Amino acid sequence: MSRALFLLFLGWQILAQAQYQTWYGVEIGFKPVKKTKVELGLQHRMNGIKEWSRSYVQAKFHVKVVDGVQLFSGYRFGLLPNSNSDLDLNPTTYRHRTALGITINPTDWMLDKTRLSFGLTAQMQWNRAKFSRERTVFRSKVNAKYDIEHFPLSPFISGEYFYDFKRDISYTEDEVLIEGGTKAFRWFGGFEIELPKSHSFQLALGKRTAFLSNRSYWIASLTYQVRIQ
Repeated sequence: MSRALFLLFLGWQILAQAQYQTWYGVEIGFKPVKKTKVELGLQHRMNGIKEWSRSYVQAKFHVKVVDGVQLFSGYRFGLLPNSNSDLDLNPTTYRHRTALGITINPTDWMLDKTRLSFGLTAQMQWNRAKFSRERTVFRSKVNAKYDIEHFPLSPFISGEYFYDFKRDISYTEDEVLIEGGTKAFRWFGGFEIELPKSHSFQLALGKRTAFLSNRSYWIASLTYQVRIQ
Protein backbone atom coordinates (compact mmCIF):
# COMPACT_ATOMS: atom_id res chain seq x y z
CA MET A 1 0.00 0.00 0.00
CA SER A 2 2.80 2.44 0.90
CA ARG A 3 4.53 1.83 -2.45
CA ALA A 4 1.31 2.49 -4.33
CA LEU A 5 0.76 5.76 -2.47
CA PHE A 6 4.36 6.76 -3.16
CA LEU A 7 3.89 6.15 -6.90
CA LEU A 8 0.71 8.23 -6.93
CA PHE A 9 2.49 11.03 -5.06
CA LEU A 10 5.35 10.87 -7.56
CA GLY A 11 2.86 11.10 -10.41
CA TRP A 12 1.27 14.24 -9.00
CA GLN A 13 4.73 15.79 -8.61
CA ILE A 14 5.44 15.10 -12.28
CA LEU A 15 2.15 16.75 -13.25
CA ALA A 16 2.98 19.82 -11.19
CA GLN A 17 5.99 20.44 -13.43
CA ALA A 18 4.37 19.74 -16.81
CA GLN A 19 1.38 20.52 -19.03
CA TYR A 20 -1.45 18.27 -17.90
CA GLN A 21 -5.17 17.61 -17.74
CA THR A 22 -7.29 16.19 -14.93
CA TRP A 23 -10.22 13.91 -15.77
CA TYR A 24 -13.05 13.12 -13.34
CA GLY A 25 -15.66 10.52 -14.20
CA VAL A 26 -18.53 8.33 -13.07
CA GLU A 27 -19.42 5.02 -14.75
CA ILE A 28 -22.36 2.68 -14.18
CA GLY A 29 -22.52 -0.77 -15.75
CA PHE A 30 -25.30 -3.35 -15.74
CA LYS A 31 -26.52 -6.38 -17.69
CA PRO A 32 -30.13 -5.98 -18.92
CA VAL A 33 -30.27 -9.48 -20.44
CA LYS A 34 -27.93 -12.45 -20.78
CA LYS A 35 -24.77 -11.89 -22.87
CA THR A 36 -25.26 -8.12 -22.97
CA LYS A 37 -23.89 -5.20 -20.98
CA VAL A 38 -24.72 -1.50 -20.87
CA GLU A 39 -22.29 1.17 -19.66
CA LEU A 40 -23.31 4.77 -18.92
CA GLY A 41 -20.78 7.45 -18.07
CA LEU A 42 -20.10 11.10 -17.30
CA GLN A 43 -16.68 12.70 -17.61
CA HIS A 44 -15.40 16.19 -16.82
CA ARG A 45 -12.00 17.28 -18.15
CA MET A 46 -9.93 20.20 -16.92
CA ASN A 47 -6.77 21.88 -18.19
CA GLY A 48 -4.73 21.66 -15.03
CA ILE A 49 -7.17 21.80 -12.13
CA LYS A 50 -8.88 25.17 -12.69
CA GLU A 51 -9.67 25.66 -16.41
CA TRP A 52 -12.59 23.74 -17.91
CA SER A 53 -11.68 21.79 -21.05
CA ARG A 54 -14.82 19.76 -21.89
CA SER A 55 -17.54 17.48 -20.51
CA TYR A 56 -18.92 14.23 -21.91
CA VAL A 57 -22.01 12.04 -21.57
CA GLN A 58 -21.62 8.60 -23.08
CA ALA A 59 -23.31 5.23 -23.47
CA LYS A 60 -21.97 1.89 -24.70
CA PHE A 61 -23.74 -1.40 -25.49
CA HIS A 62 -21.82 -4.72 -25.49
CA VAL A 63 -22.88 -8.10 -26.88
CA LYS A 64 -20.97 -11.30 -26.14
CA VAL A 65 -20.42 -13.32 -29.33
CA VAL A 66 -18.37 -16.21 -27.90
CA ASP A 67 -16.12 -16.57 -24.87
CA GLY A 68 -13.50 -13.84 -25.03
CA VAL A 69 -15.10 -11.89 -27.88
CA GLN A 70 -17.52 -8.96 -27.60
CA LEU A 71 -18.94 -6.52 -30.12
CA PHE A 72 -19.95 -3.04 -28.99
CA SER A 73 -21.47 0.21 -30.17
CA GLY A 74 -21.27 3.58 -28.46
CA TYR A 75 -22.34 7.20 -28.53
CA ARG A 76 -20.80 10.23 -26.83
CA PHE A 77 -22.02 13.81 -26.60
CA GLY A 78 -19.51 16.48 -25.66
CA LEU A 79 -19.78 20.09 -24.55
CA LEU A 80 -16.72 22.36 -24.71
CA PRO A 81 -15.69 26.03 -24.92
CA ASN A 82 -16.45 27.57 -28.32
CA SER A 83 -13.36 29.01 -30.02
CA ASN A 84 -15.67 30.37 -32.75
CA SER A 85 -18.04 32.22 -30.45
CA ASP A 86 -17.64 35.36 -32.56
CA LEU A 87 -19.55 33.54 -35.33
CA ASP A 88 -22.58 32.26 -33.41
CA LEU A 89 -22.34 34.27 -30.17
CA ASN A 90 -22.44 31.05 -28.13
CA PRO A 91 -19.79 30.50 -25.43
CA THR A 92 -20.00 26.70 -25.77
CA THR A 93 -20.22 24.24 -28.63
CA TYR A 94 -20.82 20.49 -29.04
CA ARG A 95 -19.29 17.30 -30.38
CA HIS A 96 -20.94 14.01 -31.34
CA ARG A 97 -19.16 10.67 -31.59
CA THR A 98 -20.51 7.28 -32.64
CA ALA A 99 -18.43 4.12 -32.56
CA LEU A 100 -18.44 0.42 -33.48
CA GLY A 101 -15.82 -2.03 -32.29
CA ILE A 102 -14.67 -5.41 -31.02
CA THR A 103 -12.99 -6.49 -27.79
CA ILE A 104 -10.95 -9.70 -27.52
CA ASN A 105 -9.83 -11.15 -24.18
CA PRO A 106 -7.52 -14.14 -24.83
CA THR A 107 -7.32 -15.00 -21.11
CA ASP A 108 -11.00 -16.05 -21.28
CA TRP A 109 -9.91 -18.98 -23.45
CA MET A 110 -7.57 -20.41 -20.81
CA LEU A 111 -8.75 -23.60 -19.08
CA ASP A 112 -7.30 -22.55 -15.73
CA LYS A 113 -8.66 -19.38 -14.19
CA THR A 114 -6.11 -16.58 -13.88
CA ARG A 115 -6.08 -13.26 -12.06
CA LEU A 116 -4.37 -11.66 -15.05
CA SER A 117 -6.67 -10.22 -17.72
CA PHE A 118 -5.38 -9.17 -21.12
CA GLY A 119 -7.46 -7.40 -23.74
CA LEU A 120 -7.32 -6.12 -27.31
CA THR A 121 -9.80 -3.52 -28.55
CA ALA A 122 -10.31 -2.11 -32.04
CA GLN A 123 -12.93 0.47 -32.94
CA MET A 124 -14.01 2.79 -35.70
CA GLN A 125 -15.41 6.13 -34.62
CA TRP A 126 -17.05 8.99 -36.44
CA ASN A 127 -16.71 12.48 -34.94
CA ARG A 128 -18.85 15.48 -35.81
CA ALA A 129 -18.42 18.96 -34.38
CA LYS A 130 -19.73 22.41 -35.16
CA PHE A 131 -17.29 24.52 -37.22
CA SER A 132 -15.05 21.46 -37.80
CA ARG A 133 -14.81 18.87 -40.56
CA GLU A 134 -16.10 15.40 -39.82
CA ARG A 135 -13.43 12.90 -38.83
CA THR A 136 -13.19 9.13 -39.11
CA VAL A 137 -10.74 7.60 -36.65
CA PHE A 138 -9.52 4.05 -36.08
CA ARG A 139 -8.33 3.20 -32.57
CA SER A 140 -6.53 0.11 -31.33
CA LYS A 141 -5.84 -0.55 -27.66
CA VAL A 142 -3.91 -3.13 -25.64
CA ASN A 143 -4.51 -3.40 -21.91
CA ALA A 144 -3.58 -5.68 -19.02
CA LYS A 145 -4.81 -5.88 -15.42
CA TYR A 146 -3.86 -8.06 -12.47
CA ASP A 147 -6.25 -8.81 -9.60
CA ILE A 148 -4.03 -9.26 -6.54
CA GLU A 149 -5.48 -11.84 -4.18
CA HIS A 150 -6.62 -10.50 -0.79
CA PHE A 151 -5.50 -6.98 -1.73
CA PRO A 152 -7.75 -4.00 -2.63
CA LEU A 153 -5.51 -2.57 -5.37
CA SER A 154 -5.47 -4.06 -8.87
CA PRO A 155 -2.74 -2.57 -11.10
CA PHE A 156 -3.39 -2.03 -14.82
CA ILE A 157 -1.67 -0.59 -17.86
CA SER A 158 -2.85 0.26 -21.38
CA GLY A 159 -1.53 1.65 -24.65
CA GLU A 160 -3.58 3.11 -27.50
CA TYR A 161 -2.98 4.07 -31.13
CA PHE A 162 -5.08 6.60 -33.13
CA TYR A 163 -5.28 6.70 -36.95
CA ASP A 164 -7.18 9.59 -38.58
CA PHE A 165 -8.49 8.84 -42.09
CA LYS A 166 -8.83 12.58 -42.77
CA ARG A 167 -5.71 13.84 -41.05
CA ASP A 168 -4.19 15.72 -44.01
CA ILE A 169 -6.23 17.86 -46.38
CA SER A 170 -4.59 19.77 -49.23
CA TYR A 171 -6.13 21.85 -52.00
CA THR A 172 -5.07 21.94 -55.65
CA GLU A 173 -6.50 23.81 -58.61
CA ASP A 174 -8.58 20.79 -59.63
CA GLU A 175 -9.37 18.84 -56.48
CA VAL A 176 -9.18 18.43 -52.75
CA LEU A 177 -6.76 15.73 -51.59
CA ILE A 178 -7.52 13.88 -48.35
CA GLU A 179 -4.97 11.53 -46.83
CA GLY A 180 -4.98 9.56 -43.61
CA GLY A 181 -2.20 9.08 -41.12
CA THR A 182 -1.19 8.42 -37.54
CA LYS A 183 -2.79 10.95 -35.22
CA ALA A 184 -1.63 10.17 -31.69
CA PHE A 185 -0.49 7.66 -29.09
CA ARG A 186 -1.81 7.40 -25.53
CA TRP A 187 -0.97 5.25 -22.54
CA PHE A 188 -2.24 4.87 -18.98
CA GLY A 189 -1.05 3.11 -15.86
CA GLY A 190 -2.75 2.98 -12.49
CA PHE A 191 -4.76 1.10 -9.92
CA GLU A 192 -8.34 0.07 -9.39
CA ILE A 193 -9.34 0.35 -5.74
CA GLU A 194 -11.99 -2.24 -4.90
CA LEU A 195 -14.81 -1.19 -2.57
CA PRO A 196 -17.69 -3.24 -1.11
CA LYS A 197 -20.80 -4.11 -3.12
CA SER A 198 -19.31 -3.85 -6.65
CA HIS A 199 -18.08 -0.27 -6.23
CA SER A 200 -14.56 0.87 -7.10
CA PHE A 201 -12.33 3.84 -7.78
CA GLN A 202 -9.89 3.92 -10.68
CA LEU A 203 -6.79 6.11 -10.34
CA ALA A 204 -4.58 6.50 -13.40
CA LEU A 205 -1.71 8.53 -14.79
CA GLY A 206 -1.33 8.77 -18.56
CA LYS A 207 0.26 10.66 -21.40
CA ARG A 208 -0.99 11.60 -24.87
CA THR A 209 1.42 12.47 -27.69
CA ALA A 210 0.37 13.95 -31.04
CA PHE A 211 2.26 12.35 -33.91
CA LEU A 212 2.94 15.26 -36.27
CA SER A 213 3.65 18.00 -33.76
CA ASN A 214 5.14 15.65 -31.14
CA ARG A 215 3.30 17.75 -28.54
CA SER A 216 2.27 15.85 -25.46
CA TYR A 217 0.52 16.34 -22.16
CA TRP A 218 0.03 14.30 -19.01
CA ILE A 219 -3.36 13.09 -17.80
CA ALA A 220 -4.43 12.43 -14.20
CA SER A 221 -7.68 10.45 -14.12
CA LEU A 222 -10.07 9.59 -11.28
CA THR A 223 -13.18 7.50 -12.03
CA TYR A 224 -15.85 6.15 -9.69
CA GLN A 225 -17.33 2.90 -10.98
CA VAL A 226 -20.49 0.97 -10.07
CA ARG A 227 -21.23 -2.50 -11.40
CA ILE A 228 -24.86 -3.58 -10.90
CA GLN A 229 -25.04 -7.36 -10.82
